[in-house]
Parts: sequence; C-alpha cells; structure tokens
Amino acid sequence: MYPDPVVGAVDIGGTKVDVALATATGEILGSARFETRPEDGPAVALERVADCLAELSASYAGGQPIAALGAVCPGVVQPDRILLAPNLPGWERVALADQLREATGIALVAVTNDVRAGALAEARYGALRGSATGLYVNLGTGVAAALVVDGQVVEGSHQAAGEIAYMGPAGPLGNPAAAGYPHLETAVGGSALQARATSVLGVPLTTAELFRRDDPVSVHLVHQSLAALGTALVNLAVFADPDRVVVGGGLSASADVVLPVLDAYLRTGVPFPPEVVVARVGQGASLQGALSLALDALGAAALVTDAPGSAR
Repeated sequence: MYPDPVVGAVDIGGTKVDVALATATGEILGSARFETRPEDGPAVALERVADCLAELSASYAGGQPIAALGAVCPGVVQPDRILLAPNLPGWERVALADQLREATGIALVAVTNDVRAGALAEARYGALRGSATGLYVNLGTGVAAALVVDGQVVEGSHQAAGEIAYMGPAGPLGNPAAAGYPHLETAVGGSALQARATSVLGVPLTTAELFRRDDPVSVHLVHQSLAALGTALVNLAVFADPDRVVVGGGLSASADVVLPVLDAYLRTGVPFPPEVVVARVGQGASLQGALSLALDALGAAALVTDAPGSAR
C-alpha cells in the first residue's frame, strides 16, 4: 500500500472524462481517460468514474481508499443540479458531489465548474500566481471567465459567477441584438464563429484555421469577434480592477492574434489597464484544478481533526 494518503481528480466533459490519482503533495501517480457517452446517462458515467478511480488505486496505491476527490464539469454546478451545460444532456438534476460520494464511497468530495477549476490551477501554478485580483478568460467552444481574488476563485451566490457568455455585445441603446448577436458567446464562442466563417467564406473552417487566414473577409470576421470580446473585457476590468487577464482555452493557440487586440482594448478603455497574458497550465488546467480542490478538502479535514478538542 502507498504509505501516504492519496487523492483523486475528475474532469467531466461533453466528450471525454479525465481521471487522475495523486499523492497528498499533488504528485500525479496515474491517470486515465474515457469517453463520456452522455447518451448513457449520468449514473453510468459516475459509476465508470468510480471504477476508474478504483483501478488507479489498485495499480498505483495498493488499492487503498482515496482520501478526497475533486470533480469538475461544465455549467453551473449547484448542490442539487447542473445548469447551463448543453453538452451534458440529462445531467440537469445531478447532485454531483452527493452522487460521487455514493458511487465512489469517498466522503470528502469537492466540486466546481471546469472554468473556475482552470482559474484555480492558474492561480496556484500558472499565470495568476501572485496576482492580487486576476481575471481568467476561457475561449473555446464557448466562452466563460472566472474572477480570482487573493488566490481564491469567486463562485457567486448561485455558483454562476463568470458566465460571461450571456453578456450582450454593445449595440445601439445597449441592445445586444442590434449588434447582430444576442449574447457574447454567439460572437466569440468557437462553435458560433466557426459556423459563421464557414457560411460567409463557403468553405469549412476551424477557428484556428480562420485566425491564420489573411484574406480581408477572414480578417474582418476575426476582428469583429475580438471587438465584442474586447468590449466585454473592458467592462469587466473597469468593474473588477484586475492586475492581470489570463487567456486560456483553445483560442489561446492563436494568442499572437488575440492578445495584441485585447491588450489594445484594455489599454485604451480601462483607467488602470491590466496586463494580458496566455495561460501557462494549458489543456490540463481543469483536471489540475480538480486536484487542487481535492487537496484543499484533505487539508481542511486535517485542520478539523487537529483542532483542539477534536476526536482522534
């Protein structure tokens, strides 16, 4: 048996689930990936998570019980449900922490959404480390953000802080629809941008391919999208006064195009402009954030156990 406590981390996505086992100091012992298959329903997926964790423990920790688990998924993860996660149909009534406790037998389970987990990883190990007030912006299929204050990620009263996809780009009289897009995600999200580019240009394109093109129409589409994002970030920065904005997600691969435009918007539109940098943790940020949740839960439990008068 592995001599010290071990913890688990789970990142549940619309197409894949990443699982890891780590030591109490955060060293990864082993990891695995399997397809989510959301059509099978959440109960099946969570049982597969439990089986995967058990297999990792058997392979790397002598089968010892996992002391704490951190789990993340898309959407608004509330205690009794998961909202605004269209890529996980049927998960609306999933009480994620409770159902993972039941499936795995692990008592200490902490959950949040994938973007806030990515922000936590950046705050602990990446581009937001040392930031007093930082903004993490995830640009992928959709768009979302997280506010980090003194190393802590703000959850919001409904666990919905950072759902900037629902912001409206500026239009006449502040009407988002007048700008041509009902919400920010339809202007900036990868899926919407890819569909718009394919329709306008007449050829199927990924967002990465669109950002590499230099023809006038492609450049216009890119800058139209970044204008909406830049305006949104200016408003967020004026409100939160961050010292740093970190851009993560798939679109960060086009940082050479994205960052200079966003930097120009922030420098000209914010009284105290933050620096804009690309995320450092990378594609595994959500799983790394889940691991941080597990380690925090384990540490908090140890503090309670060691408190004066606590049972031993």
